[in-house]
Amino acid sequence: MKRIFIILLFLQFIISCFVFQRKDFYYPSKSLTKNLIEADLTNLSKDYSGTFGLFAKNLKTGEIISVNPDSLFPTASVIKLPVLIAFFTKVKYGEINPNEYAIVKDSQKVGGAGIIQFFEGDVKMKLIDLATLMIILSDNTATNAIIDQLGVSHDQKLDYVNTTMEAYGLKNTKILNKVFSYATKKNTPEAKRFGLGYSTPREMGNLLEQIYYNKVIDSFFSNWIIRIMKNQQDETMIRKLLPYYELKEGEKIVVANKTGAVDRSRIDVGIVYSPKCDFVIAIFADQSKDTRWSYDNKAENAVAKAARIVYDYFNR
Repeated sequence: MKRIFIILLFLQFIISCFVFQRKDFYYPSKSLTKNLIEADLTNLSKDYSGTFGLFAKNLKTGEIISVNPDSLFPTASVIKLPVLIAFFTKVKYGEINPNEYAIVKDSQKVGGAGIIQFFEGDVKMKLIDLATLMIILSDNTATNAIIDQLGVSHDQKLDYVNTTMEAYGLKNTKILNKVFSYATKKNTPEAKRFGLGYSTPREMGNLLEQIYYNKVIDSFFSNWIIRIMKNQQDETMIRKLLPYYELKEGEKIVVANKTGAVDRSRIDVGIVYSPKCDFVIAIFADQSKDTRWSYDNKAENAVAKAARIVYDYFNR
């Protein structure tokens, strides 16, 4: 009898923990309005005492949810998505062979995200594999190797990415430097404020929408970009709280996204394929006082909560 009582107490503890965790999830009723949802999203910035921006669009209905959609935010590694598009643009026009091999010298390896930095000596790898690593593992060394394919001088390489984005209507999305490239780092106000690059939630959302509708380069390359993004390995933000285990038979959730993170910022942008609609979402959490690189980073969890709020609203 005592053993049964202990087991029941243990089960009660587990259930209570589960219920407590679920309080972080958001289940809006069908009666909640867009204004109420946007107010709840705005309040997420209180979790990390910073600034917050979001743009999400239901691609079935056209409804938009936004918070500070046109404010400039650091992109961190999210800028690697524009780099990928610039790379594929050169592939499209025959200026780059994606199956050609590049040599990444040992001296060219940089730290932070990625695995190439841990390989011994010089690394020989196909350009398409470098481009894929740039997205799915956010590999910084691979990113610099791909940027090096885009021009001769440092400025030409960056300008090619930026002018490519301008061609898609992104006038406020800029890459400012290579990754951990201190020798070429610009001493401009933008570089000091934003680091690797900057964008707005609306512009990143619009770029994702163009990819979704096969308008980036062409359908072949748009679908190639999506396939790469679906294999992105960081599940700490948009993907983190989505209800994968609550789906009905035949339903599924698929996310094609690109994350970014620096000490005071967490960013995630992506296309979410969900049961009732597909939607694009771009979330920026900046100026966070929580600079920990941990699973419970407050800005990171705010991004995850925002994704779940939007998901539940669009799937209500």
